[in-house]
Amino acid sequence: MAHKIIMLGGRRSGKSSILSSILYALNQHTSGDLFVVSDQTNYSAQSLDGSCPRLSEKRLEVDNYLRIRTRDRVGENSSFQVDMTPNKGKGSYILRTDITGAAPVDFEFIDVPGEWMEDSSTHHNELRDIIAQSDVYVIAIDTPYMMQQDNENINTVYNRIEEITSMMANIKIEDNSYDKKMIILCPVKCEKWVRHGRADEVAEAVKRSYRTLINTWVSHEAVDIWIMPIQTVGGIEHSKLLDGYRFYKTEKDKVGELCSKDDLTGQIMLKDGKMLQESSIYHIDEDPDKSLYFSYTQIPLSWYKTNGAGFSPKFCEQPAYHIIEFLVHKESLVMDMKERDLGGGFLGWLRRIFNPPFGKYLRRYQEMVNQLNNRGYIKTGEDGFKHVKSIVM
Repeated sequence: MAHKIIMLGGRRSGKSSILSSILYALNQHTSGDLFVVSDQTNYSAQSLDGSCPRLSEKRLEVDNYLRIRTRDRVGENSSFQVDMTPNKGKGSYILRTDITGAAPVDFEFIDVPGEWMEDSSTHHNELRDIIAQSDVYVIAIDTPYMMQQDNENINTVYNRIEEITSMMANIKIEDNSYDKKMIILCPVKCEKWVRHGRADEVAEAVKRSYRTLINTWVSHEAVDIWIMPIQTVGGIEHSKLLDGYRFYKTEKDKVGELCSKDDLTGQIMLKDGKMLQESSIYHIDEDPDKSLYFSYTQIPLSWYKTNGAGFSPKFCEQPAYHIIEFLVHKESLVMDMKERDLGGGFLGWLRRIFNPPFGKYLRRYQEMVNQLNNRGYIKTGEDGFKHVKSIVM
């Protein structure tokens, strides 16, 4: 039985990017004598609508995109737009760990579209059930929308903070000290701040933005809450937030493309970083594009620029290290309780909710976690990493 980790967040907030970066970073930065990780996802069994893109392909897509921009020198002094097209369905990814002297263990990462959290969604109840069954909750946070100060409502709406907070009320914790849950608040697209020594600003913004969620669970002894800013790309930094418009190249163009207007030159900024004079096109809408209105809030387009670092993810292995450490600790507590055998009531609870994935190899996984700590692999502070232990005032 695989441990369930649910990925929550707004539209295109970076959930699948986190997973592809975790897979890449673990294989790049974890010594093979500790463990190796592989993608065991059955992609062919899932929908063909793009809801479950291959993690390796997603990583290569980003890497190649940055190589092209560097080669063509398109993005040195211009901004480009990150795709905001919503995913259509749930993706279920299986990452398998293999360590010497133990059977492989699977971890199921469930990536759900932000639209599932809407009350009107036909998948609303399904999401509630997944949340109730999960051990770990990774909340992807689109950092640029969180850090903009002009309109806090944009952050609330785009990152779906209120919906996530409401859905997380469905966490089910058995009434004993051995059922544990972990919440990871994971700011992504944060290179601009973390690379320039402003990681603590990001962490404080997370506390403010997710204050209600944190305060709901931080005093519960069974819930562990972390803030972990990770750089899933490294080679890009946020540039600006600008209103999105739709332009039409010719009279025959009935679909158009999203763009913004440069606030200094008035030129039209295309999503690939190229610039056009308004006089060179057929038409541009006078009002911001209607597709960018969520919950009666106008969401600006987020623009980025390259910083010369290429594809250089940083800290992406950390959520996985912390998740493994947490789940090994949780199972250790349960197995200790089982050995003491405090009665049929407990064992009945154990059978209902817990089929121990580490099983007879638990001790080997405990040793592996100890080695991770002894080698300094598991990050517990600095660069915006915070173990949240108290109420946010």
